[in-house]
Amino acid sequence: MVLSDARSIHRIRSAEEPEFDALAAIYQTSLPRSEQKTVEALAAMALLPGYLFLAAKEKDTVCGFSITLLFADADACLLEYMAVAPEQRGRGVGAWLFMQTMQRPEVAGRFVLAEVDSDKAAAQAGCDARRRKEFYRRLGCRELDGLAYLMPPVLAAEQPPAMEMLAWRQSLPASVEKARLRQWLECCYTQVYHQAADDPRMAAMLQGLPNEIQLV
Repeated sequence: MVLSDARSIHRIRSAEEPEFDALAAIYQTSLPRSEQKTVEALAAMALLPGYLFLAAKEKDTVCGFSITLLFADADACLLEYMAVAPEQRGRGVGAWLFMQTMQRPEVAGRFVLAEVDSDKAAAQAGCDARRRKEFYRRLGCRELDGLAYLMPPVLAAEQPPAMEMLAWRQSLPASVEKARLRQWLECCYTQVYHQAADDPRMAAMLQGLPNEIQLV
């Protein structure tokens, strides 16, 4: 079952728009607490020129959203959040929203990075992570081979789970240079999580990786 022809994309530019409240509601019910920012933080992000807040709508109802940060002075961006309302899942909304986001003029031509929970954990958490990872892989995302991604905590009291990083681009190459990956990690740490540019976790992630990182 797919979305009807009444689907549309709306860019949210401030928390004053009614679509923002619907986005926040989906955000709070769909994402792990350890990966959530406050609604007030989201409202502040929506005002920043580097952020792209998109709401997927079917008729007048918001059924999903994506939040993308366009990195300054880099050839990449981070698909920071994407989620679909629970009652709308299984209808093709997520895949449609992903491709609509990728085709935006602000995003087109850039590498798009996505932080995903590692699927290497055991039990139910691993199964859920595997489904999410397979969703992105079906859309053309590839994993940065050998990178054990250390995501900084979003909330001081909540430690993020083990994470991996995927990359997407139209005509995605087979590999990326280690120096380029270093720039991407620095953008994530400084522009998303407001960490220091010389944070030692970045050196730890890059240690032992080859000069060409395969996208697998």
